[in-house]
Amino acid sequence: MTKLVGKVLVSGWPLLPEAEKLLRGTGLEVHVTKPAPDQAEMVKSLREIAPDALIVRTGIVDRECFDAAPELKVIANHGAGYDDIDVAEATHRGIPVFAAPGRNAISVAEHVFAQLLAVRKQLPQHDLLVRNGDWRPATPITSELFGTTLGLVGFGAIGEAVARLALAFGMSVIAYDPGRSGSWPDTVTRCASMNELLTQSDAVSLHVPLTEQTRHMIDAQAIAKMKPGAVLVNAARGGVVDEAALCEALDSGKLFGAALDTFEIEPPGGDAPAARHVRIVLTPHIAGVTPESALRMSMCCADNVVSYLSGGLNTQDLINPAYCGNS
Repeated sequence: MTKLVGKVLVSGWPLLPEAEKLLRGTGLEVHVTKPAPDQAEMVKSLREIAPDALIVRTGIVDRECFDAAPELKVIANHGAGYDDIDVAEATHRGIPVFAAPGRNAISVAEHVFAQLLAVRKQLPQHDLLVRNGDWRPATPITSELFGTTLGLVGFGAIGEAVARLALAFGMSVIAYDPGRSGSWPDTVTRCASMNELLTQSDAVSLHVPLTEQTRHMIDAQAIAKMKPGAVLVNAARGGVVDEAALCEALDSGKLFGAALDTFEIEPPGGDAPAARHVRIVLTPHIAGVTPESALRMSMCCADNVVSYLSGGLNTQDLINPAYCGNS
């Protein structure tokens, strides 16, 4: 194995031992910031450590961070989403940014389906009934997934994993992803537009990054196009959904229910409308947080850092291919 000299800073929490062993085995020093660093702590750590590589588990990486780390050569994000990293600034400075797409797909897909089932089967409400000494409600409030249509907005690795689970439950699956090129499975119908997907889906699950184009893509106008009694699941990014519009649609009866793993403001706080709504199943941004996915993402980050510092380049995980030096 190529021996390297340099420092790696991990933000938030340590990598799993297997990944840290890989980094140290090449000769790299590994440092970790304080848990959940705020912006001042990120800048302070970058300035003090002066790392060659940054692995981002949590925290915002902006221009001030880049200014604090002039020796920084590479960034690896511990997850598929990378909206907390100023990729444009990294590209401007000639720094490649790697993500870990697909490594948490199984974990997120299982969580999405658990949320969908929880909404359709009204598990939180029934749990509360029994705990309060009550029994069945007078009118059944559950329904089946079999024979219904699931619409996937975004059809990458996570979307594909959700589709496989939905098909096993006897659902029809449709998807909309204008950015996807290459093959498309015969078992999933490709929609030509977002409107087509919204009007046909009994449940909609979101699998897109947060960008200026996707921010509030599910707003009052989009919800108005959804089927009456449909379900919305968001385990992507909180800003993709207009939470105020979602709550209004639930109050009016337009939607049957919703499930949110991500929020516009995290943590949302107890006074946030979405956090108080009884028809929304809530989880604290944990869809991809499992030991299995953590190992895959930690190893992905370590592999990409070692590969790049050794002179290689994994273009599959590279999210800014136009970075200086690879143009």
